[in-house]
Amino acid sequence: MSATEIPGGAFTRRSLLLAGGLAAGCTGLAATNAPERSPTPLEAANIELVTRFCRDWATRDVEKLVPYLADNLIYQMFEKRPDLIGLDAFRREIGPFLNDLARVEWEILRSSAVGQLVINERVDHFIAKPGARSMHFPIAGLFVVKNGKIELWRDYSLPGGQPRLEIEKAG
Repeated sequence: MSATEIPGGAFTRRSLLLAGGLAAGCTGLAATNAPERSPTPLEAANIELVTRFCRDWATRDVEKLVPYLADNLIYQMFEKRPDLIGLDAFRREIGPFLNDLARVEWEILRSSAVGQLVINERVDHFIAKPGARSMHFPIAGLFVVKNGKIELWRDYSLPGGQPRLEIEKAG
């Protein structure tokens, strides 16, 4: 199994998924088995950063997204897709994609954090221009934040969640 290097240690895909599952599961456990814990100031700041980043996708401006990201960003758009490494790769891939869309809306359903790790459940809506396909994806996003920047970001399709594709009709 290959490891992804991030500052502070090496993490395999399995350990990241396990950490994500544990963090996401903590919310449900806290309500039934333990007193609910408020996020630490670092965790609250990390959740806020990731939430603002996700909301700023609505601008469809890659240059508004870049300040949230570390220079050494590792981004995997979905499972089995090669990583984008660094800000230049992010700009090359995401800039033209955003320019081809009419709108972008990300619904954040819930977010949790454990230290540097932020997990959010969301539905990403990529609304196409008339005549093209719009896409809607239920996602679990896993973000590692260090020094106020997203260094690692991986999106995973939610089990049982079906992506929707639809052709936008001319107005």
